[in-house]
Amino acid sequence: MLNKSQSISVRLSPEDYAYLMRIEQNGAITLSEKVRELIHMAQEQVGPESFSRAYLSSSECVAPYRALSKEHPDQRSDIVDALLDLVSETAAAVQTTNKNECFTADLEKRLMPVSEALITRLLPALLSSRGARLANAVDGQQSQRVERIRYLIEKLNNQNP
Repeated sequence: MLNKSQSISVRLSPEDYAYLMRIEQNGAITLSEKVRELIHMAQEQVGPESFSRAYLSSSECVAPYRALSKEHPDQRSDIVDALLDLVSETAAAVQTTNKNECFTADLEKRLMPVSEALITRLLPALLSSRGARLANAVDGQQSQRVERIRYLIEKLNNQNP
């Protein structure tokens, strides 16, 4: 079957029309060429093929919460920082993984280094009160959590001879 182009009719404001006419990408001269080039430019900006674009986009979504967490420097938290980074990196990985029959395997491959980085950042913050920035002082409930994490690590170490 032949590829047929679709015809569209659009009303533009004078400002939008002037903007469209300024587009000179790839030799676009006619309005049709300029619209196609504008579509191509938009696809490049939001395309899922670019991890850096997806990361910037997801980081932008997390930015207000990161700013809130850093608003009071004496209450900074390595745990919160690591988890906000995890959200940005995970969202970017999901967005840029090809949506095909290998999606789960490919996504897992992308998320393994993210998981490793998270564990590397979290364990020192969870296991050591020295050198780690925590928003809350280690109280009884948090001490219990740290002990459970230490127990889990010990249990995992004993399972792998």
